[in-house]
Amino acid sequence: MKTTFYLTGLIFSVFATLASAKPPTEPDPYLVQAFNGIWKMERNATSLLTEQIHTHVVNNTFRQEPQYKDAPIYLRESGDTGAIEYKRKRYPVESTPWGALPHLDPDTMRLINIDMAHTNYLVLSGLGEGIFSTTHWNQYRFLHVLDVGRGHGIVNYYPLFSIAGLEEKVLGRLPDSIYLNYARLVPTQWDHNRVATRYEVLLYELGRNGVERVVKNDKPLTYLLEKSTSGPQWQLHLTPTSPVADTLDTQGHYFTAARLSLSQYQSFYGKKSR
Repeated sequence: MKTTFYLTGLIFSVFATLASAKPPTEPDPYLVQAFNGIWKMERNATSLLTEQIHTHVVNNTFRQEPQYKDAPIYLRESGDTGAIEYKRKRYPVESTPWGALPHLDPDTMRLINIDMAHTNYLVLSGLGEGIFSTTHWNQYRFLHVLDVGRGHGIVNYYPLFSIAGLEEKVLGRLPDSIYLNYARLVPTQWDHNRVATRYEVLLYELGRNGVERVVKNDKPLTYLLEKSTSGPQWQLHLTPTSPVADTLDTQGHYFTAARLSLSQYQSFYGKKSR
């Protein structure tokens, strides 16, 4: 990967403190239940098209092709170079809003269709390889989303990622949205077992101009998703700011799980971190 990770600013002991952490094999059902409140019961017509991936080599390029007609193809080229190919056009995976994305593990890849009233989306997703196949990094799933429209020939590409076992559940539709929306979770707090207990959730629109923050009442739409201190339930509520995500984004730390010092946490949230 070309993305470089720096241990500066807010980032404290990212590798040392979380190196032994293992993500759950299934997402926390209470977290999923609370998280789904973002979509407010809106449901997209979503279907699994295939999990069968055929890999072969053409001109020194590995082509990982879902076994489905007119599917996007994942290309693995020399070094860290990769791309999504769809109808003869290529979309590089090292030039994204989140930096370079890792290669996909073909054994975990699948192709999903999301049908909406005005357009149609194909989602080619999978777990990452390299560092993203180890320890806490394998929480991440990478989603290559293509808005293929309704036969008008215009295709828009959105490289995304999910965390906390939510997989493609991070894609949904907000009420009154004509586009597919994306919920990006940024962990901000952990328990003694190094499991995240709090996330800032940033909402985006997958529109004609790319991946853009959803704005409501002149402010970016943001939620806090946090686990109860007295039980297994999670709570979801609106918040006016996303200070941790904003600070990490300024440094380009999109895939890090930073731990905050007590003073920093209190300056953001005004209460003690567990």
